[in-house]
Amino acid sequence: MQVPIQVPPLEGPTEKKGFFINGPIVAIAEVILVFVALGSIFSVALTRLSSGSVEGGSVSATPIAIGLMIGFVLLLFVLLILRGFRLLRSDQALVLSSRGRYLGTIRGGGLIWTNPFVSRRKVALHTHRSTVQHPFAGMHSATADVSWKVTDTSKAINVAHYDQSVKQAIEDSLGEVGAHGTPEQFSTALAQHLGEIGVTSTKVEVRSGRIAL
Repeated sequence: MQVPIQVPPLEGPTEKKGFFINGPIVAIAEVILVFVALGSIFSVALTRLSSGSVEGGSVSATPIAIGLMIGFVLLLFVLLILRGFRLLRSDQALVLSSRGRYLGTIRGGGLIWTNPFVSRRKVALHTHRSTVQHPFAGMHSATADVSWKVTDTSKAINVAHYDQSVKQAIEDSLGEVGAHGTPEQFSTALAQHLGEIGVTSTKVEVRSGRIAL
């Protein structure tokens, strides 16, 4: 039987836009920093070589130390910036969080750069399908085929594995409505459980039968 899907409004925090910068812009700045860092280090090396080629020549150690320090600090900064790059497909979202607190979501494909000090998790946004068979007394069972997709990524920080969580939601919904539950009861229970993890059902089919051995 075909179950009509009526999803109630989701409770809790809703998705919001996360901080990011277009990746190509940051990449250009990164290349400039690399050239500046290498230029600072090479200039110090050339200064040492030129001073050594002049008999009795001497160069103060302070400018050399400062030049080297600037060069190496810039290189470390470049490495740090590299950690902020992520490549996203159009059917992916990047969820940002810090110590279990949701910070925002980045949607859209392409190269992006975001804060390298926060946790980042990619979430697939395309439609998935899960099938669950729930046994009842008397060797009877109900099998649910559910097509679903993630719609509220703000709840992703509480979901370890979406496939397992969705199957558990389907299992719980089938168990709650029982063997003689109506399609409307199953739809309501399923929408509630899926809404708790930020997922929406797009198509549901439930079949009654005997337990598959």
